[in-house]
Amino acid sequence: MIQQIETKNSTIHALYQSSVEDHKRTSNVPLSQKDKITISKESLAKFQASLTLRTGTDQDALIQNFRTFVEEYNSPEAVEQRKLEQLEKEQAYNPLTDEFNLLVKRSFPENTLHHTIHEAMEGKVKNASLYAAELAGSIRSSISMAHKNIEERAAYREMALKQAEYVAENFFDNEEERAAFMDEINRYYENDLLREKGYVVFDNSDLEPFKRYSSPRDNGKVSYMTFAREYMDEDTFERWITNEATKEEIDKFFRQLVSNQEKWSREIIEEAELHTQRVEKAIANVQEMLESFVWVDGRVIATGEEQPDYLDELIQWNENMLNLFL
Repeated sequence: MIQQIETKNSTIHALYQSSVEDHKRTSNVPLSQKDKITISKESLAKFQASLTLRTGTDQDALIQNFRTFVEEYNSPEAVEQRKLEQLEKEQAYNPLTDEFNLLVKRSFPENTLHHTIHEAMEGKVKNASLYAAELAGSIRSSISMAHKNIEERAAYREMALKQAEYVAENFFDNEEERAAFMDEINRYYENDLLREKGYVVFDNSDLEPFKRYSSPRDNGKVSYMTFAREYMDEDTFERWITNEATKEEIDKFFRQLVSNQEKWSREIIEEAELHTQRVEKAIANVQEMLESFVWVDGRVIATGEEQPDYLDELIQWNENMLNLFL
């Protein structure tokens, strides 16, 4: 028995050694001397056909379909349709009625209108931070609604002021709280009117408002920055801001400024005055419109005829804000 096991072990060892030696010999043989793989004609034809499919030609159905898709996707009609669909989605979303948004709590820096409203409305509405964001944004519409026109911003500002007055009258426990709340609302309201009329105003600063075309150190006169922004070549102005304009370009502009400063100042100031007049007229029109409405419990229940397109949205905003109250 032992002899048989030894014989088997010897045989296995010999086979292993032979396999190792064969591997060494064949590994050094050039590729051309090894066994070759042959492919049938049918397989070769299929392989070549697959290469043709991968390369593609103008006649391939897949390519033709893709080109048709691209042309249709980028057609003016399709582009316009996608814009309309996106607009509908944006208009359908209302932060004041969205269930998830009603659960989101926000925090605001102290010494801001948002923080003041948030603190005052806590416990009075479903979401005080949401209410604060909406009311403060509308009071400061010149900043938060830059995409709207002057009259629309005025309408939201005036509607927000009316709502704040209604809230102060009906949802505060004492006169002191009511007065403090409205003092803060009115301060930001007046500042936003100034911004709309063309002033630079910092809400939380003792710095006096100044005309947008001037600066605190120019004493009401047109600043050099305004001259450059209005009359310097656009490309040169951009490079001047980044300190890349050449000395020759800057010298050229200042020579023009010396010759035209009085004329340019007059043009800039006149345009600013016209802008202020447009703003004042828009605000007066909006105030007159809101005064003509029939109001019950802070809500608009009747309006006149031929009202502006944005009015429905504005009235709904006021309604949604009041619906937040507990």
